[in-house]
Amino acid sequence: MVREYVPLVLAAVIPGCSLILDFDQSLPADAAIDAVYNQAECDFGEPNDSIATAVELTTGAAAICPPEPGTPEDHDYYSFTATGTAATIAITFTSRPGGDLDLKLYASDGTILAQSRGFGDGEMLVCPGASPLCPMLTAGTHILEVFPGVAGSVNNYSFTVTQ
Repeated sequence: MVREYVPLVLAAVIPGCSLILDFDQSLPADAAIDAVYNQAECDFGEPNDSIATAVELTTGAAAICPPEPGTPEDHDYYSFTATGTAATIAITFTSRPGGDLDLKLYASDGTILAQSRGFGDGEMLVCPGASPLCPMLTAGTHILEVFPGVAGSVNNYSFTVTQ
């Protein structure tokens, strides 16, 4: 038994359609559809990537952004002065896949005082408070850290400190 294979050629003539694909690279690139931050938010307070380089907390919108190739993940550190023994510290952001952020509070010597690692649209520490545990503050400088909740998370956020 001999089988013959005949190439099948399909062609359709439809007005306004073309079967020719043009991969010309001169066209403008599309923006990332899920980029929820802008460059100004990425640059807010930078460089503030460690306790030693923490910048004074001011109002504004910031972001945890993708790191440059070969550099560590973005973490943002801010300092604030506690004027009493109580404070409410919060960051707000829109929860989405790949966008979970977390919050830590440090004493000026780098000791972790409290942290919030939820999965909602923000993180909050109420000091003194029990959930999550946050001690009574001492007057003086404290440091906040905003960081990815899961490796690779990126998102924009805003923050408040109420004393």
